[in-house]
Amino acid sequence: MFLNVENLTIEQLVEKQIELRQKLAQAHQMNLTGPASQLQNMLDQIGIEITAKSQMQAMEKQRERKIEEGKDPDDDNVLNIG
Repeated sequence: MFLNVENLTIEQLVEKQIELRQKLAQAHQMNLTGPASQLQNMLDQIGIEITAKSQMQAMEKQRERKIEEGKDPDDDNVLNIG
């Protein structure tokens, strides 16, 4: 089962994660190993997406802070060829 989570916010992802954890617990209680593994895969996918979006948010905040300080936000991203 494919879960499209790219367009969700971090808050929506956390809500979806909670919902899937509840379903996973129910699947384990009923000994449904197939659906449980699918739910676990979806939870893993959501975890990766939460981590990626959190890192992107942190980088954007750091960039904004540099702009507010009057620094070049891309100064650290210079490729030194030589």
